[in-house]
Amino acid sequence: MNARMEQATRGRPPRAALCTGATLEADLRPENMKRRIAIIDDSRAKRAALAYVLRDSFDISAYGSGREALPDLLRCPPDLILLDIEMPDEDGFCVIRNIKAQPTLRDIPVIFITSVDDRHVEAEGLRLGAVDFISRNFVPETILARVNVHLELQAYRRSLEDAVREKTRMVEKLQDSIVITLSDLVECRDVATSGHARRTISYVEILCRELAARGMYADLLTPETIEVFMRAAPLHDIGKVGIDDAILNKPGRLNDLEFDAMRHHTLLGARAIQRAIDQMGAPTFLDVVKEMTLYHHERWDGMGYPFGLQGEEIPLCARIMAVADVYDALISERPYKPPLSQEQVVAIMAGERGRQFDPAIMDVFLSIHEKFAAVAAETER
Repeated sequence: MNARMEQATRGRPPRAALCTGATLEADLRPENMKRRIAIIDDSRAKRAALAYVLRDSFDISAYGSGREALPDLLRCPPDLILLDIEMPDEDGFCVIRNIKAQPTLRDIPVIFITSVDDRHVEAEGLRLGAVDFISRNFVPETILARVNVHLELQAYRRSLEDAVREKTRMVEKLQDSIVITLSDLVECRDVATSGHARRTISYVEILCRELAARGMYADLLTPETIEVFMRAAPLHDIGKVGIDDAILNKPGRLNDLEFDAMRHHTLLGARAIQRAIDQMGAPTFLDVVKEMTLYHHERWDGMGYPFGLQGEEIPLCARIMAVADVYDALISERPYKPPLSQEQVVAIMAGERGRQFDPAIMDVFLSIHEKFAAVAAETER
């Protein structure tokens, strides 16, 4: 029987061959598509027996150990893994830990093949991520049925995940459209800041990605967080909708009373966003919008408003926005001033390092300020 099974699997291309070159191109044709099963068992006879049962329905790759299998699995992740528990050197528990530690492999179903009938062993396997256990004295029809069930469950789960991702993208796109519309409404009233909100998206992105590339604030600036900061940026001045038009568009500098009224836009915006957060009842990107809106006029030295926060008491999103906001205000024309040159803007902002601005963020800005200039030049102010 074993000789027949070895003969049946002999001559089948090795797994690496299926994943490279012309063989891969041919293998990916719809008529040739087969799901892939990886078998990891130290017994050659058991590997051959499993391969014999599955050979007609699946492409089979067989390995004598986890160490032998892992590099190949990483190159071409299979659709399902059959894994022996009792192996020398590395048992199945060690192997599944290594598999689940790999982002490209962690969601692949793993079925343990074992002769051990112990509920504690089964519980440990399930805790580590196995989806099923099959006795070594298996019935061919049983193992085929179980493999097919878990492959169907995996395909269904992936289709649900794809549907959720697509729905999430649609919701985020709708949210972004609403955010831009709201920021445009603010700029309809504050005519001097036309395009300001949209430019701050680019400034925030440039700063965040450069900070992340340098490993700064690495625990905070994940790719997902950077996207949230960018989505929140256009609403940082949303509170200006509550400021009198005569103050918003006054030609010339504001007097003390007018400036005090203008400073309230941070509080007005935060209150409006908080009402939206209360309606949501769960954390969303609006929490970042609120922080950015409320704190982007705080200063590193504690002399800002509305609360006089100092240093890292100020949320990172607001410290980043402070740089973007001031840069755009200086480089742009305002009713009370003409636009400044890039050299003048950089000099002024450099002088505020450690005073108005986070010194680490300012150092990054000073090294890449030409990228800000490129954004400003592309946009009609």
